[in-house]
Amino acid sequence: MAKGRGPERFKDLMKRSNRDRDASKATVSILRADSRVAQVLERALGQADLSLPQFNVLMELASSPAAALPLYELTARLTSTAPNMSWLASRMVETGLVSKERDPSDSRVVMVKLTKRGWARLGAAAPLVFATEKELFAAYPRADLRRMADLLSRLLDDPT
Repeated sequence: MAKGRGPERFKDLMKRSNRDRDASKATVSILRADSRVAQVLERALGQADLSLPQFNVLMELASSPAAALPLYELTARLTSTAPNMSWLASRMVETGLVSKERDPSDSRVVMVKLTKRGWARLGAAAPLVFATEKELFAAYPRADLRRMADLLSRLLDDPT
């Protein structure tokens, strides 16, 4: 390939692809921000011996009635889903953070319930996560945080 040809081909490709630079910049910024926030939260959660998906499971269970949810509903509620939620739940059972049992009214449904040990681990992890969130966004005025949350929520509500 001739020197300098790459940038020309790239520009041509972008033009032929009908690229919207603003949409691309927003997409890349969201992906990079997600990666950074996840990495920072994972480091904080390491102090409580939890991963981010495990923390999310514990938070969803803790905020639900009876601290229990059907596995399918738990999966739908998570901010980021492990590739195999059933596997993650089974590992969390092995470490005593949750229990799994069949729903007595419908044996096809697996219920996941927060255990005493899970409550304790969540109690240790939550302050770490919330302090990390505050630290991450300390430079932003509350109005900016609300606007950011609103914009991202609208993206999530988009039916496309």
